[in-house]
Order: sequence, then C-alpha cells, then structure tokens
Amino acid sequence: MSRGVLLLTFDDFFVPEWSAAREILRRHGSRVTFFLSELDRVADWAPLRELAEDGHTVGAHGWRHLHAPDRIAAVGGPAYLREEIGPCVAGLRAEGFAPRSFAYPVSARDEGSDEVLCSVFARLRGGLSVPYDTEIAAVEEFFVPVDALAERRVLIGAGADTGKLFQPRGLGDASLLGGLRRAAERDECLTLYAHAIAGTHEANHISPERVGWLLDQAAELGLRTLGFDDLPVHAPATSLTSSTLE
Repeated sequence: MSRGVLLLTFDDFFVPEWSAAREILRRHGSRVTFFLSELDRVADWAPLRELAEDGHTVGAHGWRHLHAPDRIAAVGGPAYLREEIGPCVAGLRAEGFAPRSFAYPVSARDEGSDEVLCSVFARLRGGLSVPYDTEIAAVEEFFVPVDALAERRVLIGAGADTGKLFQPRGLGDASLLGGLRRAAERDECLTLYAHAIAGTHEANHISPERVGWLLDQAAELGLRTLGFDDLPVHAPATSLTSSTLE
C-alpha cells in the first residue's frame, strides 16, 4: 500500500457549503483542511465545529485576505502580524479552534513572508497557478516526499476548483488523477486547494461530485487523505505561540 498523502484544502469562509458536503468528506475516513478568512462573514460556527469534531483541520487564512508580500513590504512584518494575523487567530481561538497552519491568500508568498509567518505557524500553504491543460504530475513544486514532510514548512498546492462566476474553469480530471497516481507511486504528498463546495457558485468553487471523486480515487490508490494537523512537523516551539501577535 502506498505511503503517499493527499492534502485536500478549502479556503475562505464558505462554512455552509462545506458543511453540506459533510457526508462526502466522511468517505474512507478522509480528513481535510479548512482555512478561514474574513471571520465576520461566518454567520454560524456550529457547522465548522462539527467538521472539526469529525477530525478535519481548521487553519488561518487572514483577517482581510490581504496579499501578504505586498502588505509586509508596506507596513513591516510585526505590523502585518498584528493587523492581519492576530485578529484572525484570536477570532478562531474565541470559537474554540487552535490554528497551527496558514494558507496564503491568492497563493501570494515570498521568502520574506515565509519567514514572518513561520514565526507564528507550524506550516504554511502556498500555491502555484498553472495553465488549465497542465499535467500537474510533471510539476515538482506540488510534490513532497513523505519522508521529508516533517522538515517542510511550506507546501505548494495546485488548484482543484471546477468553476467561478457560475462558469466552468480549472484543471481537468485527467491532470488531477495523474497527480494522485504520482503521489501514490512515489510515496509523496500532493497538496490541492479549492474554495466553496458547490455545483455552481459566484465564487471559486469545486463541485461535490469532484470532491467525492478525488476522495474515491485517493482511496483506490492507497493514498491517505489527511488534514494539516495530522502531519508531522519539526517546527521550533516558538512558532506555535501567539507572542509575536501581541
């Protein structure tokens, strides 16, 4: 059986849409990660608590979904942490969550932002935009050997959404399946990111059918579908404290 891993992640504030897919997410004992931003747009936190009780990870995605490198360049790392990260982490903690991971809004990152955010979080998720006809199995940035995961603080994801503004878009099933197969065959970790779970939506979204298909394919290939909090990490203890946010 493969030692490979699928990290399936969902961004923003689409708690009702995520909750509606709860039974799909339970397939094969799968665990995923939800990265929250703009917390004041979440009307009801109870469904997210239920998802966390199912074993899924809840992480941070920023208070106002700001472009991290630009904002850090404008105000400096400490001010960025206070204005963008501190309120997000505090808000999640107030609702009973303990965010240990962060996903970059619009996947924008650089070495400077990694250094700033690794002072707070155990692990970061970036992303890489590629043309719709890309074979992601050929893109090295999306894959990390499982044996190297504990030391890898930044993981790069490929987009798995199926649409935006009620129109189809994104990578095809064949490309995603190729990525899953590579992860299984080489004992690697593949990270994917999506947003709302819906058949159609004004925002970036992945269809429930694709979510179920991804989980089924991962299980058939012997991949473990895990949340970020399930991963080993050798981060310094200081990265897991909130002292830098105060």
